[in-house]
Amino acid sequence: MQRTINAAGSVDMDAVATLGPALEQTTLHAPDNVTLLPSAPHDAVMKEASLVVSHGGHGTTSRSLAHGLPLLVMPFGRDQGDIAARVEARGVGLVLPPTATETEIAAAMTRLIREPQFLIAARRFKDIIAAEVSAAPLVGEMEEIVRAAANA
Repeated sequence: MQRTINAAGSVDMDAVATLGPALEQTTLHAPDNVTLLPSAPHDAVMKEASLVVSHGGHGTTSRSLAHGLPLLVMPFGRDQGDIAARVEARGVGLVLPPTATETEIAAAMTRLIREPQFLIAARRFKDIIAAEVSAAPLVGEMEEIVRAAANA
């Protein structure tokens, strides 16, 4: 099967698309400003990102918010619709159906980049997440265990 990724091609930005195992047998064609990867560690990619486009799974959504990145969520099923609704309600991103057109996706991405309220809300969530993690004693205890094991 062949498919073309165009939405990022019509937005003035560089993009990384991680494909995952569901698209291993699919041949994708992307514009020059889109890098296709089979997978990539969220934290490494998100350090360089301005926004995240996702299906709205827990992992990608939480990592995006931990990095203070606005989200474009296009839910496919399960609890992704509920997560998408919360993303939109909290103002940290936008939601489109998985059937959205290239024009709709490009318009949403452009809004997330140009309208500052999405970035401001996402950065607030980053601060909330960081405060909760630092206040959790379990994190400190686990870090101490790792330090002790490294020094043993």
